[in-house]
Amino acid sequence: MGVKLAIQNESLSAVDMPVVIPFEFKNVPEGKITGDSIIVKPATVRTWFRLKPLLALIEKEHINKLVSSKDMAFNDEIRDVMSTYDELVFEIVCMGIHNNEGEMPEWFKEVLRGSCTWEDIFVLFNAIVYRLGATSFLNTITAAKAVSPLGEEEMIALQENKESWTKK
Repeated sequence: MGVKLAIQNESLSAVDMPVVIPFEFKNVPEGKITGDSIIVKPATVRTWFRLKPLLALIEKEHINKLVSSKDMAFNDEIRDVMSTYDELVFEIVCMGIHNNEGEMPEWFKEVLRGSCTWEDIFVLFNAIVYRLGATSFLNTITAAKAVSPLGEEEMIALQENKESWTKK
């Protein structure tokens, strides 16, 4: 069983509460325990500081498509946007689920990668975004970019630096 799309409505109303999302994990390594759900808790400050620069890399029009609204359903347009940012969105989902000091264990990332559909990632992404307590950040990301002292070149340089730092 995949993630339930109904979580979208719940995530809009309970931003300060953890949400339990029923989930079927596939190919779990022997001796590892995953349970039958994913729990997304409100983001810690540490997680927010790690996620904010990643979220800023997603263009405003794409953020508007990725962050669900009440009447929004998963569709091909959302899948196309997600495929544009596939690794970035997956990293955001992993950080949001882990929501602790350090990194998510690699075995769990691989199990998650092998168990999720695009729709699952979309629902998990939204559960995380709505637990950041920062939807106003996402709603005004373009305005922030417009008045930011960082231009496009600096944003690209920041992303390249982030990639080189994570490879070390």
